Amino acid sequence: METTTQQTRCLAAYLCGMDVSKFSDHTVDITKMCIEDFIGVAIAGSAKKESGIWKEYYSGKLTAPQASTFQPGFAQMTVEQAAALNAVFGHVMDMDDVHNASITHLAVITVPTAFALGQQLGKSGKEIIEAVAAGYEAGARIGEAINPSSYKYWHTTGVVGAFAAGVTAAKLLGLDEEQMVNCLGSAGTQAAGLWEFLASGSMSKVLHTANANLCGLRSAELAKLGFTGAPTILEGDRAFVNALAPEPDLDSLTKGFNEGYRIEENSFKPYACCRHTHSANYCIEKILSAHALDPEEIVSITDDTYSTAVQTTNNPYPENPYAAKFSLQFCIAAAIVLKDLSDRTFTVENINNPAVRALMEKIKVKVNKELDDEFKQDPNQWSHRLTICLKNGETITEQVDYPIGDFKNPFDREMADRKFRLLTEDMIGEEGVTKLLDRLHRLETIQDINEIFN
Repeated sequence: METTTQQTRCLAAYLCGMDVSKFSDHTVDITKMCIEDFIGVAIAGSAKKESGIWKEYYSGKLTAPQASTFQPGFAQMTVEQAAALNAVFGHVMDMDDVHNASITHLAVITVPTAFALGQQLGKSGKEIIEAVAAGYEAGARIGEAINPSSYKYWHTTGVVGAFAAGVTAAKLLGLDEEQMVNCLGSAGTQAAGLWEFLASGSMSKVLHTANANLCGLRSAELAKLGFTGAPTILEGDRAFVNALAPEPDLDSLTKGFNEGYRIEENSFKPYACCRHTHSANYCIEKILSAHALDPEEIVSITDDTYSTAVQTTNNPYPENPYAAKFSLQFCIAAAIVLKDLSDRTFTVENINNPAVRALMEKIKVKVNKELDDEFKQDPNQWSHRLTICLKNGETITEQVDYPIGDFKNPFDREMADRKFRLLTEDMIGEEGVTKLLDRLHRLETIQDINEIFN
């Protein structure tokens, strides 16, 4: 069946044309910050249970020293194994970055592929920066085309991940426009990732990111060899966007070319939980800085927010640590009672903490039409408005539209480095952190990225 549009081909041409030599200093700097943030999160995540299972999975398989894994010692494995493991490591704590408008974690589906393949090919830091930025561009634009209407069922990072990883690999492999189209076609037909794991708190979320990197690598390498994929994989009648999105926005695939890159709209996480909770978390942080809040004096807390946040994180009774990361009630209560939303807070013990449980019972989360309309007009605005009623009759209200780490309320370099150090010093030592940060800060000057992990 013929289609009247050529969005896949237009996007492929644009991505092929992305050239680091034409990037602004800001684009280069933010890309380096995205890479730094992810590697720090991955090093910390390498010690988690899910990571250990994946390491065990690969331990009995044939391997070769081709690319570094982001863990203490930076042990090398095959390109595919390193890409998959690093994707698991970097997503398991829910501290990796997010692109608001597409509701997608883009580092975890670009950086593992870029570094694994880049090490094998001996690519320069500039080439890695270009490939990662292009992967972000693809993932963000395709995510925007399907969201928010696809988000009820489809984990966006998983379903757009093969595209983003494929484009990242395609840039490093030097694919031409026709090969890029074929790469996208193969990537799209492998797209997968459902939200059902949230019901049980199972480990599927990191499987999505590992699989996305593997599918992307496979798609690019096959395209270079002449393997074809659907040239209308995005816009076709039986293609990706129409299949996943009840309310698609195909214009997002191509609008605004040469008006800035999507990686410049990226946000970073200070809290180890779903990004849809972060504005509420920052509300509590601001309230606690101005008020000596006693949890026992709280009568009720109402969280007015947008529909996607309610759909994803309105969980008053989380049963396990992973579900707690997707529970506004737990995050708000833990922020008040425990005053900590680092990864160590999300435990069964804290879920069952009597003071946390008691406060969770007083929290109501609901859709606010005004805030939901604002989100629909500007998908970068993930607002929460908290109203806390106290026994003495006082009411405290705080609203946050852009929490700290958002690209409209951004981390600076000092904050990014502090997060990196907090996550990694116990893992690789102060000297190791300083050395790695120095190399990541000057990534664009490095001629062979294998130097980074030596």
